[in-house]
Amino acid sequence: MGRRAVVSAAVAVIVFLALLATSLRLPMVWDEGDAIVRADGIAHWASRFGDADPSGPFSRAAVGDDWEYTTVREGHPPLYGELIAGGRAAVGRWLPPLTAARFGPMLWFAVAMAVVFARLWHDESLGTALCALAALLTLPRLWAHSHFATLDGPLTACWLLAWATFRPEANEWRWRVIWGIALGLTLSAKFTGWLAPLPFVLCTVFSKRGDVRRTVIVGLPIALATFVLLNPPLWHAPVAGLCEFFERNLQRGAQPGLNVSTWFLGHMYNLDHPLPWYNTLFWTAVTVPLGTLLLAGVGMAELLRRRDAASALLLANWGVLLVVRATPWAPPHDGVRLFLPSFAFLAVIAGVGAGVIARWAQARWKSAHIEGTAGQASRGTRRSVAAWAIPALLLIGSATSVAWYAPQWISYYNLLCGGLPGAVRLGMEPTYFWDALDGETLDWLHAHTPTDEKIAFAAAPPDNLRLMRGWGTLQRDYRPDAPGGYRYYVLQRRPSAHHAVDRYLLEHAMPVWQKTIRPPQYGRGPWRLDVPLLDVYEYKDYEAAQAAVETETPR
Repeated sequence: MGRRAVVSAAVAVIVFLALLATSLRLPMVWDEGDAIVRADGIAHWASRFGDADPSGPFSRAAVGDDWEYTTVREGHPPLYGELIAGGRAAVGRWLPPLTAARFGPMLWFAVAMAVVFARLWHDESLGTALCALAALLTLPRLWAHSHFATLDGPLTACWLLAWATFRPEANEWRWRVIWGIALGLTLSAKFTGWLAPLPFVLCTVFSKRGDVRRTVIVGLPIALATFVLLNPPLWHAPVAGLCEFFERNLQRGAQPGLNVSTWFLGHMYNLDHPLPWYNTLFWTAVTVPLGTLLLAGVGMAELLRRRDAASALLLANWGVLLVVRATPWAPPHDGVRLFLPSFAFLAVIAGVGAGVIARWAQARWKSAHIEGTAGQASRGTRRSVAAWAIPALLLIGSATSVAWYAPQWISYYNLLCGGLPGAVRLGMEPTYFWDALDGETLDWLHAHTPTDEKIAFAAAPPDNLRLMRGWGTLQRDYRPDAPGGYRYYVLQRRPSAHHAVDRYLLEHAMPVWQKTIRPPQYGRGPWRLDVPLLDVYEYKDYEAAQAAVETETPR
């Protein structure tokens, strides 16, 4: 095993342990309950292997009952569910239930980080690889989603793997097969992953290299075969199944509950009122730490200067989702979540920029100090190491953002817009995924809610509440048909999800408790994180607001 392989394996282990440790602080977020319930169907399907019964695991009925993917509901492909089911089967009861569900997606993300690290070390330098890894792990919003048992972390990991395993210069069949499988995994992670082949196809069109064309021509059928293999609902009728898959994913607005709104710069948008074209550029500008943005700018300039196929491919992988999300028909909701892979590629580009800065510093020192003796050579080595201090300091600044916003990394905004307080003043959503319902919030609710009373939640995911209640994370009931009256009404500060009663409460009632990332006495200006992410109201105030809204509403 070579040195690069050993170090890359160590990277995977370190990243995974960091994800595992920080996962314990992260509450269950919006899509995780639904994802875990769906993964239970996969586990049930897998448990029936070896069953000789005609209604065994390969029957049309069994697949239809157990696989809520691809051709049903909104048409999500199943890779994230397979990762959740596989991870839970591997760890059993060794970990808390939520962390066990996240085990597979977190492990997959750690593997992707190691492969990207190895690719950059091979193509650029060890310093570039380290800086890119640091940039990837210090993007607060990407760091948050890399934990979750949802679609976007696995999609980002697969897309990075597809880029990192694209090795046409190797001119070997094994790399073409590996890339095809990685691309097929990306297709199977989320419908957004079907945009991943586009940069590679464009590379084929504009490149004159035969090895690039051969790799793409061989890899694309392997990718499609991988997608079908991972999607049992397609096995019985692949053509009709694929048509249904595309229909469900391309007609989201026609499906009930899937036209989700977002609050952006003080206005409400959805599929009927699309976001402005510049929304992806704005999101990038205000949710990526400034140091990483600066390094990425240098990296882009370097890639444009090189004018080679590899540089164009990296830029295309970064830009494709920025362009698609800017189109009028793209779903607008959940901040950066729906184009999260672009942030990962921006971090890789930032690593390239770090290498440029370090080489520039080395060249300047060399021109000022001509080494000739052994002592001068030693000083040259020290200067070479010191040259990486500039990008390192910028990335340390990014790391402080991860520490300061923990564990509500989804609420991160950079200093360019004045941090979270400035973003809210600009009319941005402070949160969107229920990650403010954390241990601190639940501890307060449990301490102040008698055991014979209930808690009501505004627009909370029912699967999350049911699982949290079953696991003992939520120790008070929430169901309308459960005995006892309601004591509190819990409201997430997501403007796009607020109804008339919620808006009335925010304007006229005083919450009895609010969740903020930091207390008011900590931080100043952009670093002051006392912006409310979640409010707790007396239930009697909710009933009064409901009565007031009904009185004001014309009949």
